[in-house]
Amino acid sequence: MPIIFERKEAYIAEIIIDLGGKNTLNITEINELIKIFEERVEKEIDLKAVIIKSANHDYFATGPTINEIARLDRDGARYYVTLLNVMNRHITESPIPVICIVNGTVSGIGLNITSSCDFRLAEKKSNFTDLSSKYGILSPSYLPLRLAFLISVQKAAEILISSKSYSAEELYRFNYLSEVFDADAFDAGVTGFIKDFTRLSIDSLRFKKRIFIDLWKNYLKNNQFYAEEIEEIFSELLKEGKDWKKSASDSGGTTL
Repeated sequence: MPIIFERKEAYIAEIIIDLGGKNTLNITEINELIKIFEERVEKEIDLKAVIIKSANHDYFATGPTINEIARLDRDGARYYVTLLNVMNRHITESPIPVICIVNGTVSGIGLNITSSCDFRLAEKKSNFTDLSSKYGILSPSYLPLRLAFLISVQKAAEILISSKSYSAEELYRFNYLSEVFDADAFDAGVTGFIKDFTRLSIDSLRFKKRIFIDLWKNYLKNNQFYAEEIEEIFSELLKEGKDWKKSASDSGGTTL
């Protein structure tokens, strides 16, 4: 089951993650999402918003299993990090505002996707976590910088260092989520939020989105030391980390 792109109605498109199971994204699925942005989203001149959502009400998106990460060699680890950041960049730098709709578990690559979007809407039952500290590794992408940009360094550190599972309501208080809805108000709340975009000017939306893309690029530029070192740090940790190796051997098919 694929990642699907659909023109849903006038001025709105949807990207639906429909991979079965826990909606686990590996390299193939990351490339698929990148291709959708390159070949569809970025060529649509009359869209006012793109929605990313899951077909699975229990899982928005998760990352690879521990064992799959453990099989990466140095070059594979670098490629994985590079690919993650290409995906993040396409979402973050999309000329069209991107709205993420969450009603399940978000972890690993799923957290990269939601953090790269412009707006995040969630049902209260949703939960968000980064499990990398639990298994002795680190988030192998711009995710720490993106979270710091969105919600402050302190809150980003709490999420990424603790590997704690955060509820939608907690992340709403962190100003990470745009809106949080009860289950019985979720569909109506999401519909109303999206409907507002159909009333907005395409030219104005794209001009303002450009401003925030430039702000993000400037933030990355000012933290270039991190951007340059993250691939090497991740690949070295996979090679040398003792905690990581033990976690990989004990974890079985645990999904990040």
